[in-house]
Amino acid sequence: MLNKMPFKRASLALGLALIAGCQSTATQQPTVAATEKPAATQVTQQSSEQATKNMLTVYLAQQQAEPDLLVLDLGENTKLYALPQPVLTQSDMLSFAPVQSEEGQTFLLFEMNEAGKEKLAAISTQAVGHFFLFSARGQLVGIAKIDGPVSNGQLLMATKNEKHAAEIMQLMR
Repeated sequence: MLNKMPFKRASLALGLALIAGCQSTATQQPTVAATEKPAATQVTQQSSEQATKNMLTVYLAQQQAEPDLLVLDLGENTKLYALPQPVLTQSDMLSFAPVQSEEGQTFLLFEMNEAGKEKLAAISTQAVGHFFLFSARGQLVGIAKIDGPVSNGQLLMATKNEKHAAEIMQLMR
C-alpha cells in the first residue's frame, strides 16, 4: 500500500498545492525547470489541454535525474524528476472519496476501473520506491511514495485535513 512521505515533505507539498489552489502569490511555490522550455509551462499546457477530459492526472516521478524527465523543485534541496505524460487519468477511475484513518489522517481514495486497476498494478509493481504526483486541473495537489504493488485498484493520496480534501475534490469537479 502507498504510504505518505515523511510529514515535513508531504506538508510542504500539500501546503503549496493548497496555496496554489487559493491563488495566493505571497508564498514561494515549487519551481519547475527544464533545459529548453520551462517544465511548468509544459505540464500546464498538457494539463490544460486535458483539463476538460481529465480533471485529475497522476504522474510518475523519481529522485534520480534523467534527460527526458521534468524537474520539480520542492524546496529545501528536494527535487523530483517526473515523466512529462500522466500515467493515470480520471478516465482510469470509477470514483473518488475522502476517507479517514483510525489515527485521524485524511486521504482521498481513488477507485480504479478495470483498465485503471491493471495500469495501477503494473506501474506500482515496476516503480517501487518512486512517487505518484497528483495533479488536479494542472495544480500539484499531492505526492505519494510507492512502497509496494497496489493490486486492489485503490489509490490513496494523503491530505492535510478534511478541508484540504474537500478543496481538492472541488477542483476535480
